[in-house]
Amino acid sequence: MDSTKIRMLTVLSDNFSSTIIPPLLGEWGFSAYLETEDVKILYDVGNSGIPVLHNAEKLGIRLEQVDYVVLSHGHLDHTGGLGNSKLLRKLEGKVLVAHPSIFEKKFLNWSGKLQYIGLPLTVDEMERKFHLILTKKPVELSKGVYFSGEVKRYGYDEYVSGLFKVSNDGVVEDHMSDDAALYVKTSEGTVILTGCGHSGILNIMNHAKEVMNDKIYAAIGGFHLLSSSRDHVEKVTTELMNNVTKIGPAHCSGNVIKSIVGSDSKRWIDAGVGKGL
Repeated sequence: MDSTKIRMLTVLSDNFSSTIIPPLLGEWGFSAYLETEDVKILYDVGNSGIPVLHNAEKLGIRLEQVDYVVLSHGHLDHTGGLGNSKLLRKLEGKVLVAHPSIFEKKFLNWSGKLQYIGLPLTVDEMERKFHLILTKKPVELSKGVYFSGEVKRYGYDEYVSGLFKVSNDGVVEDHMSDDAALYVKTSEGTVILTGCGHSGILNIMNHAKEVMNDKIYAAIGGFHLLSSSRDHVEKVTTELMNNVTKIGPAHCSGNVIKSIVGSDSKRWIDAGVGKGL
C-alpha cells in the first residue's frame, strides 16, 4: 500500500475554537478539510454549515474544489450543513461517501423525549445532489487515503447511550454501524480522522491497524468521551498513548482527555477550529 503526503488537515468546524487570526467561528459539531498530494476531502459539514463556509473562506480553502464529501455518520451535528443552501451549492455534484446505514432515521433520548437528530435531506434529495458511494467495506479514495467502512468491534466500548433508530421492529437502540473514519497512510504511519467515534476510538484504532497494515501515527477528531467517567477516560487515553504517537481530541472528546494529552506537548495536537496536523 502506497503512502501519501498530507498537505493540510484543518478543522473547519468544532465546539472548541483556537485563538488565531483572522477570527474563526465555532459551533457544536464537526467538520475537517483534508488535502493530500492527490486529493481534497471535506469530512463532515458541521451542524449549520455557517462555520464551514466562513472558516474555509478565511483560510483560503476552496470548497467547490473538493473531490469528495465524506460523512462520518448520520447525526445532524455532522451532516446539518447539507441543509445550508449556500454550502450545498458549493458541494453539489460531488462524490459523497458514507456507510449505507447513514440514512436510518436517528433519534436521541434527551430529558426523556425522543428528538430527531438525523440527516436534513432525504435519500432522494441526496441522490439528486450527489454521486453517492455507500459502502460497508473500506474503500481507497486516493493513493493512501481510505474510507474505513464499518468499523469492526474488538471488544472495546462503543459510545451509543441514549441513541435510537427506527427499524422494522419499531424504535430500537442504535449501535451506530454507520460510524466511519478516514485512514491516511503517511511515511510516519497512519493518520486517523474520526467524527464522533461512536464505535469507540480504541476499536477504530485497531481497525485502522488491520485495514492499513500499519502503525498509527496520529488520531484526530471526536472520541465521544465527554460523558465518560474519569477512570474510563484515563484507561482509554493510556491505551491510545501506548499505540499512537500524536493525539488531537476534538468535538465530543471532553476536557479530561484534553488535559491528559495536553500535558505532553510532544504528543498533543491542537484540534480546535483552524488547527490540525
